[in-house]
Amino acid sequence: MRIFAISDLHLSFDMSKPMDIFGPVWHDHPQKIKDAWQSQVREGDLVLIPGDISWSLKLEDARHDLEFIADLPGTKVIIKGNHDYWWTSLRRVKQAMPASIIPLQNTSLVFEDIGISGSRLWIDPDLNLEEASEKDRKIWEREITRLKLSLDDLGGGVRKRIIMSHFPPISLDGKLSKAARMTNDYQCDIWIFGHMHLGNNLDYNGFNRTIDSTRYVFVSADYLDFSPILILDE
Repeated sequence: MRIFAISDLHLSFDMSKPMDIFGPVWHDHPQKIKDAWQSQVREGDLVLIPGDISWSLKLEDARHDLEFIADLPGTKVIIKGNHDYWWTSLRRVKQAMPASIIPLQNTSLVFEDIGISGSRLWIDPDLNLEEASEKDRKIWEREITRLKLSLDDLGGGVRKRIIMSHFPPISLDGKLSKAARMTNDYQCDIWIFGHMHLGNNLDYNGFNRTIDSTRYVFVSADYLDFSPILILDE
């Protein structure tokens, strides 16, 4: 079984949101994603996408972005990012989703014997990656509750556990967030996340580390050169 991950696709087929305003690396990035994805991922594989999938503001406007993902090989598991304004209730999102895409929100998934949980999280006021307001703190606390709901939904009986979050659960020097500390009792094996992007002179290699028994993997698309990364192969 093979599991890949890539976040922050930032698709915008139905709206004018060219990503190359953020740098030449983003030029024609959907084609880069498609080419790399098709060269690596097979139909029986799983691909985890932790947020910032489409720039669309409404669910109906995200249709072409979601179809683009659906047409790529593999089963895709997605969670909401901070820019996924089209993502409203889980019920509506599930109804609109193509068959090969599975959304998680306060829920979990067992793929063979691998358990997958996730939550968007938010700006962590203690990690100093971004400035956090009082409003951000309240959203952050709510997202920790949502992550716990997803982990509790998974329960036991799985061989390995993977957590998806959009926002980072650790700092670049390996400091654990409250969310990461909260999951100690759940014995997470791999934690993938994105949100941060190239261009601000930070060395994101510091995100990729193993702390205690959890391997943290940073999977923002531009950091990965728009190629899904293999996180589990067994």
